Amino acid sequence: MEAALTSSDYVDNIMVHANPFHNYCVALIVPSHRILEKWALEAGIQHQNFSELCNEADAVSEVEQSLSKVGLFCLLTGELFEIL
Repeated sequence: MEAALTSSDYVDNIMVHANPFHNYCVALIVPSHRILEKWALEAGIQHQNFSELCNEADAVSEVEQSLSKVGLFCLLTGELFEIL
């Protein structure tokens, strides 16, 4: 799963944690500073710093869409892959 999600341009680093007592994994994702800043500039998203950009609803949506596309492409579908 880590390898699949890392193929998104927006992912700089990722860690997937699987708890044996649950039937799902949790991923912590570090967004790519360079790629997200480039997207924000092209999209006209105003922000003071990278932290503010990461909390911007449009930026979160853009990264989620990218992860969903990568997940579908790598067959991470159905109950195996969901963004919350």
